[in-house]
Amino acid sequence: MDHRQLKHFVAVVEHGNMLRAAKTIHVTQPALSKSIRALETHLGVRLLNRSPRGVSPTVYGRQLLTHAKLILNQTRHAEDDLRAITEGTGGQMRIGFGAHIAGFMLPDAILQIVEARPNLTAQIVSKPFDELLPMLRSGEIDLAIVVFPPDPPEEDLVYEPLVVNEFRTVCRPDHPLAARGKAGLRELTEHKWILFDRPKAMETLFQTRFTDEGLEPPRPVITTSSVHFLKAALHRGDYLSFVPPGLVYDELQQKSLVSIEADMPPIITRAGLVYRADDIQPTSIQELIDKLRHMSAEFDLSVKMNKTRAGKTAKGHEQ
Repeated sequence: MDHRQLKHFVAVVEHGNMLRAAKTIHVTQPALSKSIRALETHLGVRLLNRSPRGVSPTVYGRQLLTHAKLILNQTRHAEDDLRAITEGTGGQMRIGFGAHIAGFMLPDAILQIVEARPNLTAQIVSKPFDELLPMLRSGEIDLAIVVFPPDPPEEDLVYEPLVVNEFRTVCRPDHPLAARGKAGLRELTEHKWILFDRPKAMETLFQTRFTDEGLEPPRPVITTSSVHFLKAALHRGDYLSFVPPGLVYDELQQKSLVSIEADMPPIITRAGLVYRADDIQPTSIQELIDKLRHMSAEFDLSVKMNKTRAGKTAKGHEQ
């Protein structure tokens, strides 16, 4: 089994068709078919289901696919790292993040590294947590920066917490509740809400804050998975939302949104890094991890957010 055969196999699975795959990787279809058959013979299993409509991986093929992608991606990382050594500052970072954590540390850390290494490029993708995990396992991304699930089950991945934060009730500064800076739980039911529905359990967590106190929860006027829409709607109308502070960090610092002290039980989350256990990280990714560790050690998100509550003046040292 060689690198070329793995590249051919991944291309065929991703395209679902021998001819399209052959054109993409610039080989003839007979040569591609011969390569796949040689790989199957070497492994002693059938990797592909073949039909007039195309090809699909067998159970053996699906198992090989994750390993093949990881091998190819790790090989490319090795080439990038060696090129970075010989040429000076090259390479590529591939990072996935969840919307809840992207706003406060990640941009600064990435920009500092990219600006210090002119030939380094970065590919940043934003997806839900459950979509980032298979990308991390296959090597499509090297690092995920996300809000952790309550009980991370993946033994092949390392979860390294950076921040612990508490969900906040937020609105625009001229919302009727903003001047007071706080509201009781019953009063919150009388206002219009927009909910960010990532993760999907978010709406359930929100509702139980009211039902546990014997109140009918407010029905959100809008639920959305778009951070941009959520922020735009909050700026344009008298809506409330219930979000982790990292989602609206810049807006809270700039006071275009404010946090209300809501009389409801808190939702506490941990957020941080997820990466493959026992993996050799590209030098740029290791540099990013170290920088994020350093920044988080100096960065208390809950304290920062408390300073931006509506109706209160921030005290203590300046940010």
